[in-house]
Amino acid sequence: MKHRLPGQVTRILLFSLLALQLGACSSTRLSYQFADRGVVWWVEDYVDLTGAQEDALLQDLRQMREWHCQTQLTRYSDWLAELRRETARGELPPEHIRYHRQQLAAFLEPLSARAVPVASRLLKSLTDEQVRELVASMEEQQAEYRREYLDEDTPQEAVERVVERTERWLGDLNDRQVAIIRQWLADREGATEAWLDGRGNWQAAFSSLLEQRRQADFEDRLRDMIIHYQRYQGEAYQARAGRNADDIVQLTHKLLVAADDRHWRHLQEETSDLRQDMVALACPAEPATAAR
Repeated sequence: MKHRLPGQVTRILLFSLLALQLGACSSTRLSYQFADRGVVWWVEDYVDLTGAQEDALLQDLRQMREWHCQTQLTRYSDWLAELRRETARGELPPEHIRYHRQQLAAFLEPLSARAVPVASRLLKSLTDEQVRELVASMEEQQAEYRREYLDEDTPQEAVERVVERTERWLGDLNDRQVAIIRQWLADREGATEAWLDGRGNWQAAFSSLLEQRRQADFEDRLRDMIIHYQRYQGEAYQARAGRNADDIVQLTHKLLVAADDRHWRHLQEETSDLRQDMVALACPAEPATAAR
């Protein structure tokens, strides 16, 4: 089995810069600076590229990162400053949590738009053999996820996984917060299977699209799959999508209500550190060429 890079990026080249950049604060700057190479390594976890394909992808990614640091990081730092001001009050109502989740989704829109041409150029360059390798790798990972999250996963392991992700932002959780997570997972029975089924549906549609990568409308169809991905995940998943978003908002709110002062301080520190990284990583826009 090929080595899998860490993270939750589930679609090739989608949201790669944002996902790498919002990793652990201590390594954010280093991750961002080497994001282009990291994405290439991640892609090659699915399909072996030729030297020419790797060079072309790196060039595209470096241009994308330049655009990103010039135009997007200031938006992130402004949002983080707003989030820090709100959390300083020691409360965050559900409607505010929902707003901040919407802000994150809004950050992904321009990033997705920039990623589509990059992904399209790469996918169009793949040989039939490389496409078969890519599809096989996706199917292998899907089977791996099913074993990990359905066949072999236990309720306690699921609780520990959510606790670990939450402690990244809040620090060590108290007993009440762990109990909230345990109950939340128990109430969401079937959610993981729905997610895996939806993921499988998207991958099946993507695999079919790859067979038509030489057609003139390939990039437009790829864009639709990326921007409107829920359409391709099946009716069962779409029916749960809105509920899933509300569930996460409610879980976040309950965890914050149960938080001690130390949790709010930890959240403030993490938000502040990440904002400092965004400010440090932002690069000035290139000056406009003077008209002659």
